[in-house]
Amino acid sequence: MAESVQKQAQAVVANCLGYRTRRLARTVTRLYNDRLRPVGLNLTEMNLLAAIAAQGAVQPAKLGRAMALEKSTLSRNSNRLVNRGWVELRDHPDGRGVLLALTARGNQVLLQALPAWKQAQQRAQSLVAEALPDLEACKEEAS
Repeated sequence: MAESVQKQAQAVVANCLGYRTRRLARTVTRLYNDRLRPVGLNLTEMNLLAAIAAQGAVQPAKLGRAMALEKSTLSRNSNRLVNRGWVELRDHPDGRGVLLALTARGNQVLLQALPAWKQAQQRAQSLVAEALPDLEACKEEAS
């Protein structure tokens, strides 16, 4: 019985797209974090800064939906950026809530991080390309 469970578990580990893609995601995240660390950022912070900068100023709820983040996750991470002086809260022009916007310092940090992000992006593209045949094999195994 235990051997049967072990063999089935080995098949899951070898063929599960969820297992494989999460493992790949952790590897890619670690790669970005290692490259961004000298600038004082991690991937989540970099993505938030870039997403806010891309909008100019954005409502937190809209940003959370665009990034598929839970409200508590967005709040925790955006508060960290506010506390670091990289993001500020502005009153919404129509009086409905607040907007997140980069400060001058936040813009500087984002610009300083771009070369490290570009290095990570190139390496991540290679890692994902290398992983695609394995992921495709998993799909074929499931058929």
